[in-house]
Amino acid sequence: MLVTALSCGKFGPGDLSRTIALEVIAPDSLEEYDSITPHARLLDGRGDSVAATIVWSLPDSADTVALTLLDTTTGRITVNHAGGRVEEREGDGVGASNPVSIRTLAAADTLFPTGPTHDTTRIAGVTALDSLSGPLLLELADTVTAGTGGNPIVPLAGRPIVYTLAHPPTAGPVTLVTTDTARTLAATATGVTSAAGIAFVKVRMLLPDTVPDSVVVIASARRRAVGTTVPGTPATFVVRFQGIAVADTLFAAGPTEDTIHLSASLTVEVGDTVVATNSVTPLAGRPVVFAITSPTTAGPVTLVTSDTAHALVTADTVTTDARGLAAVKVRLIAGARPDVVVVMASAKRGVSANLPGSPVTFRVRLLP
Repeated sequence: MLVTALSCGKFGPGDLSRTIALEVIAPDSLEEYDSITPHARLLDGRGDSVAATIVWSLPDSADTVALTLLDTTTGRITVNHAGGRVEEREGDGVGASNPVSIRTLAAADTLFPTGPTHDTTRIAGVTALDSLSGPLLLELADTVTAGTGGNPIVPLAGRPIVYTLAHPPTAGPVTLVTTDTARTLAATATGVTSAAGIAFVKVRMLLPDTVPDSVVVIASARRRAVGTTVPGTPATFVVRFQGIAVADTLFAAGPTEDTIHLSASLTVEVGDTVVATNSVTPLAGRPVVFAITSPTTAGPVTLVTSDTAHALVTADTVTTDARGLAAVKVRLIAGARPDVVVVMASAKRGVSANLPGSPVTFRVRLLP
């Protein structure tokens, strides 16, 4: 593209009011079917704009092969052919731009998965539910007309593909990430295609209050120039998380009242309700927090997990065994004997919500 400026002033050295430069602003690349209006202005020695008539033109070869000049006064151009490089050149007017290179890029016309669209991910553990799916891979490409030779699918690099959570519709139990270390909540993430035309995100399961049976992710890409979606949009992925039951109930597994110097075990069970059979599956390795709520000050009584322990403990976390059970005892160690000791046991689903049935309250009366 050639830019020529006609001005009442003169180009060249002298006082600062003279016109000394022609500034041209245009992108270094355009996508097929893109239309843009570049900008140009004359500058004086102070860097201020100078009134001038700007005239735009194209080399003959560029006009028919890569670019079409739509307006010689505004410089608006459109790309009618991809894969070329147009060189701007010096003109013969009062002022002309230096050569500027504009690459013409192919427009995407196909989006397709290059990996599984269904993934099953095993949750990492019972106390750390953080897990990461495999990559949800998509390729963005340009289809080359048959007979041109070579691969008819040409991968396109540096193009955005937008991934969005469709179910659940908001980030929380899960999030979309573009790196293995990311944990920020995001219901939408943008992957940028590599040199191979591939973009991806992953689904991370965070510490959830509720583990969804499946996560649905949709991905889309648009033609930059015209804004329409690329054929193959939307692409749909389904990620299932499994490998661990989710606790949904906490209940007392022994008496909730006792009268003794060293109490019997205050026992609770953590389980998963099986609706089909109306039964409860015990869950091992789940934390239960026991805490003395009365008396409110530490001293005459303590929580123990063995019959020989005497250390002063007012709150303790106990992990459920293979039967889904967790237990503590109350021991009178010193000081005035309270009439009753109240102990509460609680457990959480994920990081915030209490399990149904939580807390469980125990009352222990100590003999004189």
